[in-house]
Amino acid sequence: MSQPALAKSLTSALLRGESTSALFQQGMSPVRDGRMEAAGAEPSARQEEPQTRMALRSFHTYEDLTVAEALLAHLEAEQVDAVFGIPGGNIAPLVQALRRQARIRFIIGSHEGGSAFMADGYARATGKLGVCAVTAGPGATNAMTGVASAHLDQVPLLTISGQVSTERFGLGAIQESTDEGGINTNEMFRHCTASSTTIVDAKSFPRLLERALKTAHALPHGAVHVSIPTNIARQKLAKVSVPTAPGSWKGTLPAAPASEVYTAFELLRHAKRPLVYLGSGAREALESRGAEFAAFVRRYCVPVATSLRGKGLFSEEDPLSLGVLGIAGSKRAEQYLAEGVDVLMVLGSRLGEWATKSFSTLFESAHTVIQVDATPSVIGQFLQVNLPIVADVGSVVAGLVEFGHGSAPGNEAQVRERRQHLNTLNLAHRVAMPVLPEDGPLKPQHVMQELNPHLHTNTDLYVDMGNCTGWATHCLRITPPARVFYPCGLSSMGWSMGAVIGGKVGRPENTAIALTGDGSFLMNGTELVTAVRYGVGAVYIVLNDNYLGMVNHGEHAQSGGEYALDDPYFSLGDPDLVKFSESLGARAYEVTRPGQLAELLPEVLKRADEERRPQVLVCRIDHREVPPYGDRFAAVASAPKED
Repeated sequence: MSQPALAKSLTSALLRGESTSALFQQGMSPVRDGRMEAAGAEPSARQEEPQTRMALRSFHTYEDLTVAEALLAHLEAEQVDAVFGIPGGNIAPLVQALRRQARIRFIIGSHEGGSAFMADGYARATGKLGVCAVTAGPGATNAMTGVASAHLDQVPLLTISGQVSTERFGLGAIQESTDEGGINTNEMFRHCTASSTTIVDAKSFPRLLERALKTAHALPHGAVHVSIPTNIARQKLAKVSVPTAPGSWKGTLPAAPASEVYTAFELLRHAKRPLVYLGSGAREALESRGAEFAAFVRRYCVPVATSLRGKGLFSEEDPLSLGVLGIAGSKRAEQYLAEGVDVLMVLGSRLGEWATKSFSTLFESAHTVIQVDATPSVIGQFLQVNLPIVADVGSVVAGLVEFGHGSAPGNEAQVRERRQHLNTLNLAHRVAMPVLPEDGPLKPQHVMQELNPHLHTNTDLYVDMGNCTGWATHCLRITPPARVFYPCGLSSMGWSMGAVIGGKVGRPENTAIALTGDGSFLMNGTELVTAVRYGVGAVYIVLNDNYLGMVNHGEHAQSGGEYALDDPYFSLGDPDLVKFSESLGARAYEVTRPGQLAELLPEVLKRADEERRPQVLVCRIDHREVPPYGDRFAAVASAPKED
């Protein structure tokens, strides 16, 4: 069968819901060098070249190390240069080992939860392992929310918790963390991480640590927990072997079968109304091959939408960008989906509630769905999937780019029509955007508008949970290499206060900005003192409306106006956040009118880096402004329908 005929048959068969395996057997030979070859085709000279051999893993052997020192040797091999946490008696051996060396900094936070958020932010910013070290008992339980948050967002994070000496198990020792005489934190972590273990024998430590590292770095990534009793941490190991190359424990997925990628390519190429939907699982692929991906979708005029966590992976200034599709997303993305999509390709999104606008039925109108993910269980959990691909998203992106090099669009007239429609759609939504008043109260839209020009090259934005999430998602336009991070998995308030510190520690050359609400700021704002102590020039922008705003607006919407937005029930008591920030050593500024943030930001961003001191901009916004959550409030309040 010829290549064009095969492509047509593949597309038609999949659209009809039929098996394509027989077609591949008829028309395709084995894959050569990542390309799909038509049967009988001659391989190119490039394809006949032997494969490059993979370098063998090598190890360095250390002698006479304590367990705590062996842990640091492994972290150093991972190129980890910062550990976040809070010291305590039952983690003392590790803290003492950290003090005796200068290669890994110990950043001491003000709360274990904030320290876990820092480790999370460090991992997201660097792509390396985040590490949190806490003591037993309350140290471990305090960290648990931050650890669970990282795990649900598939962030590689290692938590080391202390434990009383093994000879004290069952005696009710202070902060004992076992079933025998206390709270079993090992089992608690087991339910919110990918693995949790307690070391009860020094000789088993290297093996169990390596297993934890492999689990954290497996695909999808996740959080892991290791508890080390104090006597075990001090015991000596005669020999410890540590990999000499970083990333030795990182997991890899097999590349997607070229037959499946080729089918996806042909479906997109021949579609009348295609849509590519990028989730956070596509981050690594887009950061390495973003320009090639952009050239591919432009060649075939395939519009691109993203999930909230995928925001900015594809430039939101590109004419093909529809912005975020989901809760608080773009109206043009929602309109394009509502008008009908014949081929929807989902790259690296679980299609959870944030990503689907509370599981909107609009997604069900997609005729043919292709979903690519590292986790088999998430494929098809929301939509019926016609072409499931369990593989590395990067291999699919690479395959699409490769197949696109030598193929023209399936229908040039359709491409021209689609391009015209997208231009019209984008223009209509730009015209429909409300004009913000230059006087009157400061609105959150003003803050977003004045922040947006500063989200440029090498800027990392850490967005907290609350109304600020909706405003950032709806109003900001992110262009790579600027990046935006959200803690959507657990939706943890206060996350950005610590995450921005960890991100800035890991990537000091980047501008690091936290966007948060005043409720979240009060939860973890004491971490400002951590930023001051360690010279971390992070910038905090606080939407200060003196309310738990998302709850206030949500209840107002759900109650049909029974409770006024001015009702003080969810008020925060009007604390002075400028003085609070200054008392912790930060520079702080109050923003009360439109245009003021735009005036302050250039100097504030400059001071943050030059002074290596946190800067806080408290923006006193109008609490009556309704956040762009739309149906989300109604979805939360909905009750099951009676038969």
